[in-house]
Amino acid sequence: MLKAELCWLKKQGVSNIVNTEKFNNALTNEVFLITNSDATHYIFKRLNQNARSNEDRQAEFLVQELASQHHLTPDVLAHNEKYKLQQFIEGELISKDADNLFECLINQLSRIHQLPTLYAPKQRLALELLRLHKQLKGTVDNAVFEKMLALAEQLDQSCPMDTLCHGDLSLNNVLIGSDKQLYALDWEYAVIACLAYDLAFCCCINAFTPDQSNKLISLYYQKNCKALLQTFDSLQKQCDLYFQVFTYINELWALCFLEKDN
Repeated sequence: MLKAELCWLKKQGVSNIVNTEKFNNALTNEVFLITNSDATHYIFKRLNQNARSNEDRQAEFLVQELASQHHLTPDVLAHNEKYKLQQFIEGELISKDADNLFECLINQLSRIHQLPTLYAPKQRLALELLRLHKQLKGTVDNAVFEKMLALAEQLDQSCPMDTLCHGDLSLNNVLIGSDKQLYALDWEYAVIACLAYDLAFCCCINAFTPDQSNKLISLYYQKNCKALLQTFDSLQKQCDLYFQVFTYINELWALCFLEKDN
């Protein structure tokens, strides 16, 4: 770790570090498990300042603090524009082969969607596309980009903005704690949007097959139908549209951040 990072950690009361271990599955930020001399563990994040604006980061911290108050995520212990220090929770990431995979995802999404719609920015798919396009400096198929941008603008305009969404519920962000409780990690893409936003992104980021995607949406609807204001067919069609945009956004995101690092 860098000297400036060790100094910052010391100011937060974390010193005498004896071990650091980098998580290889973290994509946007660099994430480390750090251990000090009294065997206390912490999660330290070196934030990718090109991926999110300072305003977005502040919103992320507030949303994560809100979620931690509802026992949905680890506590944020300290943060600034460059780093984040958070509670370490012993556990394992959920496996794609787990028998209760869909039950866990549905329960977690349902709990997240019951949180108050506070702090997070409103859905802005068109802006996300434009940001990625700018970073790629025009090295994309313009016809495809314009088509996806038009769909993103349509979804932004029609979205009811009535649900706090995690925005990145990959299996790498679902932790089963040693206490058997589920925790959602990494709230930097949280937005105020609609149910279809989170359901579609969950299907997209986890590379679910069409049958798996239909299963997730169907089981979610069955669990929550009494509280929902739309039909299953309407929700599924909405998810299909979001899925198209998210698939394209992920392709551009990979070009911006993954291929540059290779």
